[in-house]
Amino acid sequence: METLLSIAIPTHNRSQYAIHAIQSILAIKSQKLELVVSDTSTDGALEALVQQAGPALGEDPRFKYLRPTERLDMTGNHNYAIAAATGEFVCLIGDDDTITEDLLLAAEWAKAQRIDVIAPTVMSNYVWPDFRSRHFGAGHAGRLYLPSRIGPAHVRQSSDSVTQALANAAQGTDGLPKIYHGVVRRSVLEKAKQLSGAYFHGSSPDVSGAIGLALCTDRFVEIDYPLTIPGASGGSNTGRSAMNQHKGKLGQESQTKAFESAGWSEGVPRFFSVETVWAHAALETIAKIAPANVQRFNFARLIAVCEALHKEYANEIAQAIPRAAKIVGVPEADFLKQVSAEKGKFRRQRLIKLLRRAMKPTVAGGREYKGGIDRVDLAPAVLKAHMESRHWSWDKALESKPK
Repeated sequence: METLLSIAIPTHNRSQYAIHAIQSILAIKSQKLELVVSDTSTDGALEALVQQAGPALGEDPRFKYLRPTERLDMTGNHNYAIAAATGEFVCLIGDDDTITEDLLLAAEWAKAQRIDVIAPTVMSNYVWPDFRSRHFGAGHAGRLYLPSRIGPAHVRQSSDSVTQALANAAQGTDGLPKIYHGVVRRSVLEKAKQLSGAYFHGSSPDVSGAIGLALCTDRFVEIDYPLTIPGASGGSNTGRSAMNQHKGKLGQESQTKAFESAGWSEGVPRFFSVETVWAHAALETIAKIAPANVQRFNFARLIAVCEALHKEYANEIAQAIPRAAKIVGVPEADFLKQVSAEKGKFRRQRLIKLLRRAMKPTVAGGREYKGGIDRVDLAPAVLKAHMESRHWSWDKALESKPK
C-alpha cells in the first residue's frame, strides 16, 4: 500500500519528549501512515530508547528513524526530515507534539478534493508537566486544552495571505497555509524546493514553510478542527518564551548562529528573538522565491514591535533602521514616522489583548481542559472522548463545504 501521509519530526537531544510522540503516532494502526524522525542528538538517548522498545518501534515498517551523519542546524534537520518523507501528503510537527487519527481522514479528503494544503487552526494543545510561565508558574502544566467549538472549512486565497503576512512583518503563521501542523501535498513542497533550493530557509522553518507555501499555491483550505495536538514543554522555544528567555545574541543561539556568519537579513535587527527570527525566515524565503515582495515587507512594523518588546537591544534596532528604510525606498525620517504609527497600533492591540485576558483571570483563561496528563501520548484519547461527547467529527466539520 502506498503511503498517503508522512509525519516528519526533527529532534535534537529531547528524548524525554520525542519517544512519547513516536509511540503516540505509531499507535495509530494504519498502513497509510509513515513516521519520519530525523535525530541529530549528541547524547544518543533517543536512539537507545528506540532500541529498547524493540519490535514495537524498531521493526515497524512505517517508522523511518534517521541519524544524519553530517552536522545539521535546526533548519537543516527540518529539511532532512522532509526530504526523507515518501507520503503523498506531509505533516511536520515538533518532537513534543502528536497527531489525531482524523489527520488521516483530512489527508484522504484533500486527495479526493484535489486540495494541496489544509491549514487547521490550533483548537487543542497539550502542556507538558515541566512547562512554566512567568505569570502562572506551573498552572498550565499537565493540561490538555480542549476545543469549545469546531468550524467549517473555508477556501483562502494564497495571495491574500501573503499580503496579510507582509503587512504584519511575518509575525507568525496565522492566516497562512502551513506545513507545521498542516497537511501539504508533497508536490507543492517539491515546487518550493525547486524554486529556492530547499524546503525551508532562515532560522524559523515553520514561518519559512508557511511563506513558501503561500508563494507556491493559489489557494488553501483553513479549518477550525483539531487534526494535531501541539505540545509545549519546558525545554521548547514555547517554554522559553513563556519565561521571557527566548532572546539573546545571534552567535550565542544554536538556532541563529549559522546565519550570523552566512548573512543576516538586511533591515532585521541583529539579535535573537521570536520576532527577529520570524522576520529573518520570511525574508530569506521571499528573497529566493519572489524577491520583488521584499520591498512590500512591513519593516516599520518589525522595528516597532522590537522597540516595544526588546529595549535592551536598542543599539541593534537603531542600526537596522537606515537599512530597512533603504529597502522600502523612503527617507529615514519618513520611515521613523511609520515606525511611530506602527508602535502606537501595536500597543493598542496589546492593551486590548491584555484587557480581554484580565476579564478571564484564571490560568485557563476560560478554556476547557483536562488536567493530570503526564505525557503527550495520553492526550489523543482524552481529546477523542471530548470530541465524541460533543458529537463532533471530521465529517461534521465538512458539512459546510469550501466554496
